[in-house]
Amino acid sequence: MGQFVHNQLTAVFAYFSELSFPAFSFFHVEEQNIFFSELIAFTREAIKLDENAVCGTILCQRDLELFKSFGLIQEKPQRFLTMKHQDETKLLESNMVEKVSESEYSDVLNFLHRGGMRFFTRSELENCPFLGIKEGNDFIAVGGYHFYDSRLVEVGNIVTRLDCRGRGLAKHLTSELTHLGKKRSPDVYLGVLADNLPAVRVYEGLGYQTIEELSIVDFTLTSKYGS
Repeated sequence: MGQFVHNQLTAVFAYFSELSFPAFSFFHVEEQNIFFSELIAFTREAIKLDENAVCGTILCQRDLELFKSFGLIQEKPQRFLTMKHQDETKLLESNMVEKVSESEYSDVLNFLHRGGMRFFTRSELENCPFLGIKEGNDFIAVGGYHFYDSRLVEVGNIVTRLDCRGRGLAKHLTSELTHLGKKRSPDVYLGVLADNLPAVRVYEGLGYQTIEELSIVDFTLTSKYGS
C-alpha cells in the first residue's frame, strides 16, 4: 500500500504473505509528511486481518518512534544489527560444505522448520542457492539467503542442529555463503539479533562489520489511540 499526498509518495506499507505471521515492510519518504493513521486504517481494511492479529516488521529508530506514538507496538522491541562484509581475508576455505540439491529440498525444509527459522520461506530455497553440512546422510547445518541479487546479497537461514553446536559449523557455512554471495554481488549483508553475542563475534571474525542498528517489533494494525 502506498500513500500519496499532492501526487508525491509519502510512505509504503508492504504486506508479505508467505511467512507464518503477518509480516510487513515499512518505508517512509523522509522529506514528505505522512498521514500515518489513514495509512494504517487503509492497510487494515485492504488486508482484512483480524484487529487483534499480531504483525511483525523491522524498523529504524525514527519509524519505531512513529509506531510507538500511535500505540501499535505490542512487546519490547528486539535490537537487530545489519552487518556488511568488509574483509575477504578473514573468510575460511572449507571442504565441509556442499550445495543442497533439489532432491534434498524436503529434508532442508524440515530441518529449518525444526530449527525454528521464523523468517524462512520456501521461495528462498527455490530461488536462491542453499548450502549444507552433513554427517552421513543427515544435515547437521544448513544456510542460504534472504536475497541473492546482483544489487545485494543477504545471507540468512543459518541453522545448526542443537546437538552439533559449538563445533564451528556455522562459521564454515557462513564463510562459504559469503564466498558464493561475493560472486553474485560485491555487497553482502546479514542480520543478527544484537544480544546473540556468540553469533555477532563469529560474523565479526569473518570480516563483517555492523553498519546499522534496527528493531524487530510486534505490532497491531489497531491503534490504542484510535485511527
